[in-house]
Amino acid sequence: MKTLMLATALLLGSAAQAEVRAVFVGIDKYAYGAVQPPALRFVDLSGAVGDTRRIREALARSHRLAVGTMPEGDNCQTQGPAALTLINACATKAAILAAWQQQLGASKAGDTLLLYFAGHGSRFINEDGSQASGFNSTLMPHDARRPQATAVTDILDAETRNFINLATSRGVNVVTWFDSCNSGTASRDGNSASRAAPPLPVVYPVQKARDPSVYGNLGAYRVHMAGAADGQDATEVGQVGARAGRFTTALAKALTDTPNASFADLATRVVGEVTRDSGGRQVPHAEGALRATLGGPEVKAATFDVVVDGSRLVMAGGRLTGVTKGSRFALFTTTGEALGGGSGLKARVVQVGLGDAVLELDAPLPPGWPAVLVARELSHVFEGPKLPLAVADPAALAIVKRLDFVAVDPGGRFRLQPAGGGLQLSGPTGILAPLPPAGDPMFGVRLASALEKVARYEQWQAQISPRPGVILCVRSQADAAGDTDAAWCKSDPPAALELATTSQIKVSVVNTSPAPRHIYVLAIGDKYSVTLVLPGFGAREKAIPRDGTNAIPDEQSLTPDGPGKLRFVALSSDRPLNASALEQTDTDQIDSHACLSAVAGAFCRSADQARSGGGSQAGEWSIAVVDAQVKP
Repeated sequence: MKTLMLATALLLGSAAQAEVRAVFVGIDKYAYGAVQPPALRFVDLSGAVGDTRRIREALARSHRLAVGTMPEGDNCQTQGPAALTLINACATKAAILAAWQQQLGASKAGDTLLLYFAGHGSRFINEDGSQASGFNSTLMPHDARRPQATAVTDILDAETRNFINLATSRGVNVVTWFDSCNSGTASRDGNSASRAAPPLPVVYPVQKARDPSVYGNLGAYRVHMAGAADGQDATEVGQVGARAGRFTTALAKALTDTPNASFADLATRVVGEVTRDSGGRQVPHAEGALRATLGGPEVKAATFDVVVDGSRLVMAGGRLTGVTKGSRFALFTTTGEALGGGSGLKARVVQVGLGDAVLELDAPLPPGWPAVLVARELSHVFEGPKLPLAVADPAALAIVKRLDFVAVDPGGRFRLQPAGGGLQLSGPTGILAPLPPAGDPMFGVRLASALEKVARYEQWQAQISPRPGVILCVRSQADAAGDTDAAWCKSDPPAALELATTSQIKVSVVNTSPAPRHIYVLAIGDKYSVTLVLPGFGAREKAIPRDGTNAIPDEQSLTPDGPGKLRFVALSSDRPLNASALEQTDTDQIDSHACLSAVAGAFCRSADQARSGGGSQAGEWSIAVVDAQVKP
């Protein structure tokens, strides 16, 4: 255990020095709600400022966040060591955006910026096809809907995304918690006011600024939690004058009770509690890097939800997301436990379909465990031919032989040979990973991590030959001629293309199957990195109807990391998939979760542990592939 903990600490590096900063906004009083035309009027709120107070107090207790004093009365803005808080008249659009920028300016790569908003929300119809839901959402500051304004006074979701783009391009994580609605028909329970205003009449040109950065290019992530889904009530509880939002109340309690919980654990608890207490009328939404903790790194070890269905355990992961029969998993009650390195309950995959798998427990499930569990892979059964590896260093041979998915082959497509005082792993696409000498304590971890990424990708790729039902289009932004509508993809989609390292890439998909499909697009680099690029920012889009389109929004740009081969794969299914489970970094990067990996984890322990050898499902699926060559 000491060896495992030490290795994990080395891999995590300086994450402990990261800081959390916050901007809290709560608005009960609106300047222009009562002066709107009758059909567009909206009333003041009664619980948003109180919600802001509660979430601040919860974070001060759970994470020791130095929030400072709470604004009161005419003193409507305060600044603490780690937080800015704006309420009512101080929470204008300009002031909110300035506060976001101020806190970002004080942050460094690795820090986390938390943006909390409680107040009115609204929406307007999306006309360019960039949102599968058909709507763009807005946050409504104190001066929203100002009469005779020459620019939109709501905060548009495009503006929020642009800010997130800017933050993540600097390596700063962004967490957004919005206790507001974006449905014009939502209302709050009892005598409270609605947290949704009538839809915004878009009479001003909406300028969508473009940021040249790549989302998360320094390892930064985004997490978003919202009080209610589109078209649902954002409800309050309590008497008028002392009301509290259900979402913030549940979130504050979850933070206080479980301060070390992952965002996935917080979301599971909050969604369950609010859904139950509202009778299913309000279901909070969560998306993004849910495997991270507030102020901590995103741990990309794949986890899957498992539903206890009578005597069966059905896991939401199948062949399309890399799950194989015979692989072993550990089961936990929370994502935080699953990523914490604990042992959990052991189970084996006994049946695997395209989108689901059935697990069999080694021992009975203990009484009192929840009906939804979290699974983390312990050992992976690699199917198909073994990875052929030529080994030129005798000292490395013994370690390579412990990897039962690798075959030592002097003529293999992959090579391990001396280079620069250490060793070097290379393959058909070039150098994959520089490695220390075979005698180095980290050699086994690094080699196993790199080879596992290669083998997982090659195994998955063998199952994803193109299949009609989805069209994938990739091209340079410079070639898009200003188009933002994904309709250009419907005719003559490219099978291959050339890009420059400076290219901003547009990715678009069209569902040509007869029924709605959930569509995911992955980008695969020449060092076997796999990145989910659509839906953007970890979003979970609705199914796209027949002939429907979706694309990376203009505000979210994608650029190559450097010259080499780049493959784009569109994967569509009639059921939602956990496509993020396929994500992995380049083979030359050691991830903070390496010791949780089925392969590299064996080398984090002192004992010589060789790896194991080699339900319902998605009914309809499709694959489209576009290959690109990136030139310097």
